[in-house]
Amino acid sequence: MKRIIFAIALISVFLIGSFLGPSITQIVSQVITPIPQPIVRTYDIYNTTYFPYEVKVTYYPGNATSQNLGLPGSWLVTNGGQSHNAVVDTTCTELIQGVSWQQDFAHMAGAALIPLSAPENMLPGSNVMGTRSALVMLTQMVGEPLGVSLADNLLFVEEDSGPGSIFAVNPLNGQVVWYATGLASYAMNNPIVYNGIVYVTVGDVGFNFANFVHYENGQYSAIHRGMAYGAIYAFNASDGILLWMRFTMGEAMPAPAVYDGILAYSDGGGEFVGVNATTGQTLWMDSIPGLFDSMSSVNYYVMPNGTPLFVAGFTSLTEPFGLLVAVNGITGKMVWNASLPSPNKPFNTGMGDVPPAVDQSLGIVVQSTVANAEPNGTVDTMVLAVNATNGHVLWVTNLGRGYTPPAFKGAVPMIYNNTVFVGAPSLGTEFALNISNGKIIWQTRLNGISLPPTAPGGPRGSATIYDNLLWIAGGPNVYVLNPHNGDLLQQYYVGGRFGIVNPVIAGNTMYLTNSYGWVIAIPLYQVFPLFQYYTNS
Repeated sequence: MKRIIFAIALISVFLIGSFLGPSITQIVSQVITPIPQPIVRTYDIYNTTYFPYEVKVTYYPGNATSQNLGLPGSWLVTNGGQSHNAVVDTTCTELIQGVSWQQDFAHMAGAALIPLSAPENMLPGSNVMGTRSALVMLTQMVGEPLGVSLADNLLFVEEDSGPGSIFAVNPLNGQVVWYATGLASYAMNNPIVYNGIVYVTVGDVGFNFANFVHYENGQYSAIHRGMAYGAIYAFNASDGILLWMRFTMGEAMPAPAVYDGILAYSDGGGEFVGVNATTGQTLWMDSIPGLFDSMSSVNYYVMPNGTPLFVAGFTSLTEPFGLLVAVNGITGKMVWNASLPSPNKPFNTGMGDVPPAVDQSLGIVVQSTVANAEPNGTVDTMVLAVNATNGHVLWVTNLGRGYTPPAFKGAVPMIYNNTVFVGAPSLGTEFALNISNGKIIWQTRLNGISLPPTAPGGPRGSATIYDNLLWIAGGPNVYVLNPHNGDLLQQYYVGGRFGIVNPVIAGNTMYLTNSYGWVIAIPLYQVFPLFQYYTNS
């Protein structure tokens, strides 16, 4: 009898639906369709050590794409490769055609939703500290200072907000596959991806008062950068399961590098550390008293005998005030260090901020820094090239003198086809240099970058060469240049403010991050409608 009543009721629903139209049957369908629920994991402790904040990982299995996008399986150094040209291969038709979306992941991590169109005088604290300082603060504590990583079928992006987060995203539509919040401090670099694991380093820019006392007393080895915790986390790249973590001595703002199963990182305590990339077990540790790495992410060079050298920039508290340091990737022993030749003097965190670029085929390491500060507030922007095997200086080029820019004062070099492309934030200019002798090939002033620098904005991130064009993010714009002569072909307004951001390109899709907290996917033809003409010419 109950079955008969149920059958009559069910038939009645569909009969009524046929008279009233599709809406009522649609309602029934919506009611009975299950809503996918995320898988949530929380972590309070690892290896007998408590975390300062609960790490919460939220995983949405249904948001991952089922198709193989043909992306690389790894992202070994900041900006994707030794040369810093962030172009990745893909076989995905959608990416080759160009996808378009934008998401405010900082908002998901607990930050306020700040529109890209918001004027700078509305940014947090701008009414008391001014827009220049407000923009610096926003990049360091809310948005994304560096660009994305594309690997292992996902897009990875770090967020400063909440206090530190990482998101793994479907590159086709911007949907979150998983994200982790509650990291020990701000996450402000490129995630590194290797063998199915994504690595995130965290730290902050501050010095506590005790460090100033140490400095006044000449106790340089006791000085560590970072007021909060520094740490490195290893997550399963597919679902965000926490595999291991390590606290660091001082901040760990720079991204690590990985080669042949060895993960190397440097920190604000003057340490260069190599660990097993799978387990996190310490392989070697080199302590360099009186030095600290600010944002100079680790790179590597492979010697002719197969031995890797890990290279990073450090700020020195005594002369020469800035060093490039290379350590043996097997033993951790320092192989060489290099700096600007006298009488030039690196300034502020200059060499300790900029990630060096490596030309593996030529055996050259390239670094940029600000130097020779004057009381009138001006600095030189200089580019240094050294022999990757022994650290001998090959050439030094002074790009010019300008007023000191706020925050990150140098620019990340990129090497392509025997040419070094690098910006000078104090001059608002992009340069191309001959990698053999450092001679300037061309220089192009970027419109919209104010001088003297009234705000951070560049060009600070590395440029990207794709389809015979040079793509640069600076200020609120993306610039397209002819890489052969520096002619400015396009200036495309995005909004917000770009930090140390490099355009990441897959197929005909460009991915950008923004200090306002947004991640943006833009088809290249939207940025530069004529780009295919130049590609085919």
